[in-house]
Amino acid sequence: MRKTISLVLVLLMLGVILVGCSNFAGKKQAADSTYPNKPITLIVPYSAGGSSDIGARLVAKRLEQELGQPVVVENVVGAAGWVGWQKLAKAKPDGYTLSLFTLAYITSYLNPDNKRDMNLDNVTQLVNHVWDVTAWAVKPDSPFKDARELLAYVKANPGKVTVATSGVYTQHHIAVLALDKLGYKMKPVHTNGLAESLTMALGGHVDVVSMGAGDVRNQVKEGALRALAVLDTKRSRFLPDVPTFAENTGINLNAYAARGYVGPANMDPAAVKRLETAFKKIMEDPQHVAEMEAMGLDVRYMDSKAYKAFLKQEEADQKKALGW
Repeated sequence: MRKTISLVLVLLMLGVILVGCSNFAGKKQAADSTYPNKPITLIVPYSAGGSSDIGARLVAKRLEQELGQPVVVENVVGAAGWVGWQKLAKAKPDGYTLSLFTLAYITSYLNPDNKRDMNLDNVTQLVNHVWDVTAWAVKPDSPFKDARELLAYVKANPGKVTVATSGVYTQHHIAVLALDKLGYKMKPVHTNGLAESLTMALGGHVDVVSMGAGDVRNQVKEGALRALAVLDTKRSRFLPDVPTFAENTGINLNAYAARGYVGPANMDPAAVKRLETAFKKIMEDPQHVAEMEAMGLDVRYMDSKAYKAFLKQEEADQKKALGW
């Protein structure tokens, strides 16, 4: 009788333990399925200190507040961003590794000389963040009062007008190539970036400088340069009195840098939705918009679906402009 009672007690205790373990496992599984529940790495495929890096760090700080988890910025430099994007592609698609994304990614894999084995299918588009529209400017004593006069001269004098760009196959260079296909041939002068382009323009070493509207606004305001046109579908808030290229010439010439955020391919839809919601809240915050405007950058939010469609169209436009 005593042995029977003891056996019953043992079985009852074992049942309690198993139920407890089952509940613990269930709670742990539920916790593991709640995104995010650990730190997130945000790859910035450029050097620290630039506008891309600073903008990403502003977003990372606010993303921590929205998600309740640390967001660690990791600068992975090399091959014009490609080293960082290759690292992203190898990461698990669980939402814990993200990356800053620029249009240079598209230009790079389209270029047959680069022989890239990745494309837009290798990333999950999350949101667009920055819209950095291009403006063309000249010195105050330039004979060109607007873009229409500039094109008329270019048409009659092919290859004589020089344009400072921030590098080969940047948005500034692609705009020059697009005009070339329309019969307006100019000579691009490639520089190492914004500072050098501005120096060449102010020193009179080039006829036209192609820069971000937010970057050139101070020189225009001070009278050191005169803006001819904004290369976008609408006027820039940084140069509200400057017409678009289409307004002035009838030619739809658009050039911009768009920066957003992506994850590895095949990300969990629930994580995508959570991130999309958090990013949207950040980018609609007037304080964040003001922070970016102070850097000369516009915030233009696109959700994952709109961002994907935009990048596909950008791919098609670049193929047409570059002939690849």
